[in-house]
Formats: sequence, C-alpha cells, structure tokens
Amino acid sequence: MGSLEPVTPLVPEAGVLRETVLKLARHMVASMDVHRTDRLFPCDPRTFQTNPLNVAHGACGTALFLHDALGEVPAAVREWLLAQPVNTDTYPPGLYSGMAGVAWTFLELGLPAQGLALMEQVPESPLAFAAADLFDGAAGWGLAALAFHLRTQESKPLAWACLAAEHLLKSAEHSTAGGLYWREGSEPAIKLGFGHGASGVGFFLLSLWRVTNEARYLEAARRALDFDLSHAKERDGAWVWGTATDDGGHRPYWLKGGGGIASTLIRFFEALQEERYLHAAHRAAKACNVFFSAAPHLFEGLASMGETLLDLYRVTGEPRYLEQARRKATQTLLFRVERPEGLVFPGRHLLRLSHDYGMGGAGIGLFLHRLMGQGPRRFHDLFPSR
Repeated sequence: MGSLEPVTPLVPEAGVLRETVLKLARHMVASMDVHRTDRLFPCDPRTFQTNPLNVAHGACGTALFLHDALGEVPAAVREWLLAQPVNTDTYPPGLYSGMAGVAWTFLELGLPAQGLALMEQVPESPLAFAAADLFDGAAGWGLAALAFHLRTQESKPLAWACLAAEHLLKSAEHSTAGGLYWREGSEPAIKLGFGHGASGVGFFLLSLWRVTNEARYLEAARRALDFDLSHAKERDGAWVWGTATDDGGHRPYWLKGGGGIASTLIRFFEALQEERYLHAAHRAAKACNVFFSAAPHLFEGLASMGETLLDLYRVTGEPRYLEQARRKATQTLLFRVERPEGLVFPGRHLLRLSHDYGMGGAGIGLFLHRLMGQGPRRFHDLFPSR
C-alpha cells in the first residue's frame, strides 16, 4: 500500500458563508422574545447574573451582528433595547460587561444621543476605577469614550478617555523586567492577555496616544505590552501564553491567551510601523493556525483564532493568513445546528444553544461576516488602515 497523501481541508465558499450568516440572523429574529425583560435572545447563562444588555452575553452583542448581517437592526430589537432601564445602580461601567458597551452599541446602531447620555454616566459610576482591564475596567470604558470622540468630534468624551488613562498610569505597577501591569484585587498572580491583562490596557493607551500625541501614553502602552511579551513561552516556534503569570499552560484565544496578544501586536505595528511588533505577531499567531478547539466561540474558541488570522491578513496581505482564517471558519461550521427557523450554534460548554456575542452565535456570525469582506474589526479598529 502506498503512502497516504495529506488531505487539505475544504474551505467554505462565499455563498456558504453568506447563507450561514443570513440563516443565523433569521433564527435570532425568530427566537427573540420582546415580552421578556431579563433577556431578548437565547443567551449565555451569565446574562442572568449580569444584565440584559451587555455586549458580552446580553442583547447588544447580538444586535451588532444583526446590524452587520441585515444592514439594519429590526425595529422590534431597537425598541426593546431603548426600553430597558440602564443606570449606574444596575449596570457596571465596563465595555463588554456594562454601560460603556451599551453606549457604544447605541452609537453603532445610529443612536448617538442615547449612547452619549449613557456614556456621560460611566465616569461617575462607583465602579469606574474598580478594575483596570479592557473587559470590565477603565481601559474598556476609556476606549468607548475615545470612540465617541472620534465619531462625534466632541471634546467631553476625549476628556473622559484621558481621565481613564491618568488613573491607569497612576495605578500601574512596575515589573522587574521593566513592564507595567495592573493587579486584580489581592490575587498574587497577574492576569495576562487582551481581555483581562496588560495587552488590552496597552491597546487603549496606544489608541489614545494616536489622538492626543501624549508621549506618556505611548510609553505606558509599550511597557504594558512588554509585560505580557515577557511572559511568552516558546513552543514549536510559536509564542504561547497561559491565562496568568502562574499558569504553565497555554491558550490561543482572544479573551485569554495568544490570540488577543497577537491582535494587540498587529495594532501596535499598524500605528508605529515597527517591524518588531509584526515579527512578534507572526509568532504569537502561529498557535492560532495549528491549534484546534472544542468550542466555536469568539471569546475562547475557533472564531477568536480566526479573527486573529484575519487581522494578520488585513495588515500583511499574505494569502496564507486568509486561507488559515477560512479553515477556522470551516472548523467553526462543524458546530452549526440547523433548525426550521434558521441556524444556531451551541454556547458555553456546548450545553445549550445561544445567540450571545462572547460564547454564542453573534460573535461567530461577526467573524464569518467579516471574513466575507475582510473589513475592520468591531471594538478593535477605530482608525482607518494605512
């Protein structure tokens, strides 16, 4: 018997991606329940532990996907979003977990006045400076404020972003290797990565520097990224990270691990045009290509790795990265569940069907939709490409 030739996995054609995105949107609209106040779409259980609107697991992340997939948000969705009471007593300030993300979503949906009214409350929240990270903390709501400034050219949002940045500079701790990091409570281990680590904070500070040209922000941004880079481990030519400084494992994902750090490196290269950042991004993204995941999700699954590979294609134009991103899409499609009303993906731990952004169909759909057009990435690309 002769040797077997390796089989190249088939990649989805544009028609398959388009059909998947539209069937996913169709199921979302068919399964929403506007009479409930605790959630609008089938979602991750964490929605019921947080709030109904948050980007990560609530209705806003799903609404953003519907906006991109259909060209507009159905009127019933828009009305439900606007009807929900949102204030600092019931919503934390965070980008992915709370008010800042809701405000930014309203801005994206063509509701700038409503979004700005929410954003004004964020710096006054009693939890505004309780965390530093991009997911829950000051870096995240600072980034949202910066987005409002870039879109509206109003000065108040820029002042809010600078307020967040000044707090981050004052609260940063210095590592012996020269990097900056932010500790979460009294935990001895320091979290790494984009969502909860120093890379995400560095991304916000870099973005703010691009608007203000304030050298202190750029220096702190570099040092924040340096902290995460100093904890990289080499494995088969790739750079990999655990979730924290005491984690000996590795994850290639956006929320935790190399996928998010690679995406940060790509934005540093785009802004500064320093080859060392692009070289590091290639090594950090290598694990995204070779690693398979038992989950399809945007936060910690195949879609997160696909987004990073798509980021590299957008900045380098190298066809191999587009091909790798398309293969991640192929792997993601293995998890789709057909229903008479359309299509849906399983959520966290694959235990229930979910349409949320972080662990469900909305985040997956945004990746597939972006793959068709190779456009900018939500919450990442605030500036035009060079």
